[in-house]
Amino acid sequence: MTVNEITEEKIFECFAAARSGGSGLATATSFVDVEEYENQIMYPEFARWAKRAGYPKVAELFLKVAGEEKLHAVWLRGLYRDLGEVAKGEETDRASAALDEIRAHSDRLVDENPKKVIENALKVAVRVESREYRDIYPRFRDEAQAAGNLEAVAIYQRVIDSERAHAGWFEDALTQLSAEEAVA
Repeated sequence: MTVNEITEEKIFECFAAARSGGSGLATATSFVDVEEYENQIMYPEFARWAKRAGYPKVAELFLKVAGEEKLHAVWLRGLYRDLGEVAKGEETDRASAALDEIRAHSDRLVDENPKKVIENALKVAVRVESREYRDIYPRFRDEAQAAGNLEAVAIYQRVIDSERAHAGWFEDALTQLSAEEAVA
């Protein structure tokens, strides 16, 4: 893939860091790292792009969601407090390294085609959030339910509800961005 375009797939590859681990617990604990990654790296970077591209409301949305992702990490870390510090996963390290390639060219690419870059970032955000609320966290919730861990069930359900809201917000922003093109 050339650096001449920041495609949805390229962004997703860089930012969709988490993969399933060998066990349910290993996978679940990796998502503490994923939520922190979304809070500290992914959404702040998307917000920077949106601000540079002239979409301050989209930038605010990315930062709002980043703050909520931090809350998810706190909730999940509380579930796994007996595990101590959760190490960064291999996939998160890979995603962080891949981000360097995008960052090296992102300002120029945002300047060349701001709307397309923001559209792609929003599409990735929808994919990431939808994956979390449709697949990842329901599995964790169901495993916790089967184990009789009602505290974990409640926390996973709060995360599911939040991630569903995030996906909806990003879908709405994407619709509004598309509508601007139709009007212009």
